[in-house]
Amino acid sequence: MQNRIFITGSGGIVGRHVLNALSDMAPEADVLRNTADLTDPVATANMIDAAGPIDLVIHLAAIVPVKDVTARPDRAFAVNVGGTINLLSALADSDARLLLCSSSHVYASKAGPICETDETEPLSIYGQTKRLAEVAAQQICSATGRSVCMARLFSIHDPDQIGSFLRPTLERRFSGMSPEATFDLHGAGSLRDFLSAEEAARLLVRLALSEAEGPVNVASGRAMSVAEFAQSLAPFPLNIRPMGQNDTLEADVTRLLTILGESHD
Repeated sequence: MQNRIFITGSGGIVGRHVLNALSDMAPEADVLRNTADLTDPVATANMIDAAGPIDLVIHLAAIVPVKDVTARPDRAFAVNVGGTINLLSALADSDARLLLCSSSHVYASKAGPICETDETEPLSIYGQTKRLAEVAAQQICSATGRSVCMARLFSIHDPDQIGSFLRPTLERRFSGMSPEATFDLHGAGSLRDFLSAEEAARLLVRLALSEAEGPVNVASGRAMSVAEFAQSLAPFPLNIRPMGQNDTLEADVTRLLTILGESHD
């Protein structure tokens, strides 16, 4: 029974949905929210000591927006990789299970669904930080005999997202534009596996509460073009003009469904 659950990144979009999902799926659990700066090893260790016994850690904290990662790659590595290492160091005397929230950006683009055994070849700085966090978590948890599951989130979206994420960027462009205007869209033909942050959070919690180990793709298993996604959000029909190159990040969710005891529709 995982009665004491420690969560990092609970103030983010996914984190807020994870808190709601835990309330629904593990109402008896004592959920402890991290407030320490994970880049500070002393503060992190003090936070873990103050928390007391922990059965499960859901590690969501990360710098994600492309603009932020590109502007401060040092900060991205410090938080996404260093923060993970500091957290695990603070948990050295604990046998708590770890759910690490990772990303599809650890993979190389591939024509067709990507499964967990496919090559990891991150092209972006963000993807590199998440892959290094995975490696650190695997190695440290293996050395300390703890269970670790690396949940690789694909393309999530939420109405409360802000900044440079795809959904708020599109919605800002829709605001005030003429329905007759041409809508230039870079990567319009790119295929992505879009999933709402709320749905993603519920899948993360189900994985965290299971005994799953190793990498698991967290996605819908249904590919959609960026153009189709844009049209699904638009308040009127779009006159889309494709721009730039296309690529594919489509999830094979066979392992996820097997772990959760489900099947494809």
